[in-house]
Amino acid sequence: MRFLSLKLVFVLSLVAFSTARAQTPAADVVMVLPFENTSNRAEYNWVGESFADALAELLNKPGLVVVSSDERELAYHQLRLPETVIPSRATAIKLARQAKATMIVVGSYSVTPPAGSETNNDKVPRDGYVQVTSRVIKVNEGRTLGEVMDGGWATRQFDYGGPLTTLQDIHGRLAYQILYQRDKALPYSQNQIVQEATKIPQKAFEAYVKAVQLPLREELRANYLKNALHYYAESLGGAVYPQAAFELGRGYMSLGNWKEATEYFSKIQKKEPHYAEAAFYASLGYMKLGDYGRALATVVPLSSDLPLIAVYNNAGAIAVQAARENKKDAERTRLLAQGADFLGQASKSAPTDPMVHFNYGYALFLANKYSEAAEHFRPVLASDQQDGQAYFLFSKSLAKLGNTEAAAAADDMARRYLRTAYAKWETEWQKSQTTSGVNLRMRDVLNREEVFGLARDTKLASATGTPSSATQDLLIKARDLYQAGRDDEALPELHRVVMIEPTNAEAYLLSGRINLRRSDQEAAIAALKTAIFWDPKLIDAHILLGKIFLDRGDRGEARKYALSAITIDPNNQEAIALQRQVTMGN
Repeated sequence: MRFLSLKLVFVLSLVAFSTARAQTPAADVVMVLPFENTSNRAEYNWVGESFADALAELLNKPGLVVVSSDERELAYHQLRLPETVIPSRATAIKLARQAKATMIVVGSYSVTPPAGSETNNDKVPRDGYVQVTSRVIKVNEGRTLGEVMDGGWATRQFDYGGPLTTLQDIHGRLAYQILYQRDKALPYSQNQIVQEATKIPQKAFEAYVKAVQLPLREELRANYLKNALHYYAESLGGAVYPQAAFELGRGYMSLGNWKEATEYFSKIQKKEPHYAEAAFYASLGYMKLGDYGRALATVVPLSSDLPLIAVYNNAGAIAVQAARENKKDAERTRLLAQGADFLGQASKSAPTDPMVHFNYGYALFLANKYSEAAEHFRPVLASDQQDGQAYFLFSKSLAKLGNTEAAAAADDMARRYLRTAYAKWETEWQKSQTTSGVNLRMRDVLNREEVFGLARDTKLASATGTPSSATQDLLIKARDLYQAGRDDEALPELHRVVMIEPTNAEAYLLSGRINLRRSDQEAAIAALKTAIFWDPKLIDAHILLGKIFLDRGDRGEARKYALSAITIDPNNQEAIALQRQVTMGN
């Protein structure tokens, strides 16, 4: 299957990558917090953010997994902390734990302008002197990084100073010392790290750092970012500053300006850190602009790099929309099959997602597979009993199957909730058997926590050489939360498991147990059937399904699952008890 093959390639690549690094020390996760400005000069606040952004890039070396600036921002939001607050040591450790970091880098700095120079907003001096102090805290130990000397623990503090124009050089020297203190066998020289730190032109870097501290929609932010792109291109032969392009794209997207947003998102190359998010939003932009060919060409390759439900849903929806617009029968059939393939894989990994079910149902409807289509519209209507579009398609599917009474009932509901649109849609259907008014449903927002979590797990798997360890850790955590009755916390962990490993049957089994405990039998049935799909011998899923159907009075289905459970293990006491129950009434 497509999804399984993608996962296999993904795992094999991690194994190959990790084998080459078999001697790498155990991975640490490091988080860099903005440094504190102690000079009482607000015009230099951007310097503190510059350390957080630059060090997050420079420390990203084998054996270290770095919490990106975006992940750090998410951790602040999750703890309801303003991003402008410099946290205390205790709060810094709390932030690190929220981001699952094992190390945090903290620091402070002061800037002294030249004597007699003006420091108003119009004439901020560029040749001031910056003095920096930094420390690394080991989160689990709660102490500063250091070493044993004379029988005691000597903490390590890093102190640097220099003209403000050499700020990036200081970033590089500090990053080298942090890396060296952690691993004395560091295979990089200080010169190499400094060269990496200074690869972005100074004026471009300063403009970018100032920009990202401003609100997303602020005009001054966009101006800073355009300046950053200009300075970067001017110094590097027309090259694109990828971070600045991504942030400009986000700003235009927040304003609904998809033409400009897509232009900037499409500038980002695959090797860049924000490529996956940029490609997702670029494909969405092309879709909204009606350029389905470029939308598909962007999102289809992304599906192998970012195996998330949102990506598969959008890839499928775009392909189905492209099929609707295509006039050539052969190409229309190919695109429709491609869309159904993506949506079918998504529905297996997200059996309770109504958006995926709607799109997959519509793809099947367009392919004249009315019985299968109807089965996918049912959970959509169960989740939203006022979904006029779903009722309309459901009624037409039932009518095609000859179920006139149920079709009429669904049609009445479609008439009620579509209101004025119903007459137009019904006229079109009677005339041409087409449904041009129905819209495919797109994910407009990519869950950044899922993206960061997937990237984090990939890096950890590469560093440790155990591709499955990340999912196992998540499963253990989810099991513990389930046993403690904390279902709302367990479900997101299970969702992360299936994002990384869509074929993980145990995750679906546990999801089924949670939904059953919540008395949501439909969701439990969907999850348990998916568990059996990926592992037909998972006896617990068969037993639970048998119990659910027995409880619902459906002895035929209950008997089927009881029989399959007994076949898997004739000595399983729960299977024997279930078999006894289903045969008692005969």
